[in-house]
Amino acid sequence: MVSPDWLHYQAEVHKDRTALVTSEGRWSFQQLDSDTARLAGVLKGLGIGAGDRVAYHLTPSRHQVLIIHALTRLKAVLVPLNTRLSEAELDRILIDADPHFIIHDTDRQKWPLGLTALEVNQITALHSHDTIAPQELVFDDLHALIYTSGTTGRPKGVELTVGNQWWSAQGFSLQAGLFPNDRWLNVMPLFHVGGLAILFRSIIHGSTVFLESRFNAQSSYTLMEREGITLLSVVPTMLHRLLELGRPAPASLRLVLLGGAPATETLIQQARREGYPVVATYGLTETSSQVVTQDIHDEGPSTGHASLPTQIRIVDDGRDCPRGQLGEIWIKGPTVARGYWRQPQENQSVFLDGWLKTGDLGTLDEFGLLTVTDRIKETIVRGGENIYPREVEKLLLKVPDVTDAAVFGYPNAHWGEVVACMIVADCKVSRRDIQSFLSNNLASYKIPSIYFRADAIPRNPAGKVLRRQLASQAEALPEWVD
Repeated sequence: MVSPDWLHYQAEVHKDRTALVTSEGRWSFQQLDSDTARLAGVLKGLGIGAGDRVAYHLTPSRHQVLIIHALTRLKAVLVPLNTRLSEAELDRILIDADPHFIIHDTDRQKWPLGLTALEVNQITALHSHDTIAPQELVFDDLHALIYTSGTTGRPKGVELTVGNQWWSAQGFSLQAGLFPNDRWLNVMPLFHVGGLAILFRSIIHGSTVFLESRFNAQSSYTLMEREGITLLSVVPTMLHRLLELGRPAPASLRLVLLGGAPATETLIQQARREGYPVVATYGLTETSSQVVTQDIHDEGPSTGHASLPTQIRIVDDGRDCPRGQLGEIWIKGPTVARGYWRQPQENQSVFLDGWLKTGDLGTLDEFGLLTVTDRIKETIVRGGENIYPREVEKLLLKVPDVTDAAVFGYPNAHWGEVVACMIVADCKVSRRDIQSFLSNNLASYKIPSIYFRADAIPRNPAGKVLRRQLASQAEALPEWVD
């Protein structure tokens, strides 16, 4: 299946309609299209072509949006990099993805050998006599490698196709509606599948994106009121901060999509009382963002129905569960990624006959409403960021005088969860020593904020950490502070 170039289509049909607004200015679809054509010409002149993997390490801006659209026009493969990762973490991803180029706005001088580094301001200052004409978009083409850490700490590149992006936009529109007069405030980073989804959904449906470089409750609220924002995507901690302003929701909002981390029914109902039309969502990087969205009139714990044409099964021990019975959530549909980059064994265990085994636990009721109850996987979700305990544990065990360690999620009103750890260590080591060691090797959001000292870590006979026992054991221990 193929499609005309989405951006160019909007430039022809709705040329004067505003496509993008940032703190730097406003651009129509026609302006965005012509700027994309010129930048694509520059990138082609630098050697970037179809199928080339191009990483980008950029803060949200008009330049970042143009880079994404220009690479899409060249049929290159996007490799978004989380700007919060340490250099060591970034290098692991770059070694795995093996990109041909990296486009960045940092002052980092050295990148892995063989990688051509391009500074974004230097690129955008260049001029090319060639502009790249739009081409048909082929749905089977690989469009992006979006990395999530593996449970062992090894990064996993999720392979998203052009078709995945298209069907994500269509599924969302069929379920929640997306219209040309919508004005979507994007406070999600464009290295995150949720932020990218907003960008492409709005291009496909001809609506306007307002891109903020970072979330600030007061400035976001002011922008929503001033600009008549209709759609907002947030994680629970962002919604908490909006509610802390103590002001009613802007009247223009028709939908607030809440995802990225577990959200309580109490939070949703509190927000609705303040006039925020909040709906819970469920999705993964592997499903090109959310595939389940709650109805605004729904109450209770369910996350909603699957969007067309997504299918959901609840499976236990290889068999479909009766309605209401707990099991693993399996997802099938055209938004499901085609696999993980260069991980054939993982693909065989996670992707089965078109079904994605999510590793999440849930139920389907008699009406097909999905309720997500727990995770089989050990992921900690802090404010929308996924953290994998084994990655942190491997580093904790490298700290001198630490003999054993386990990492787990600890409930937190603002973040949903924060990282906690239980340490078995010689008395010579201090909490400050551990944090100092971790800060050189991990992104700040992955570093534990709560520490407990213990005589032993609960493990099963095979030596596996009994994570469900960690939180209850921690309740009987004082928090470790220096």
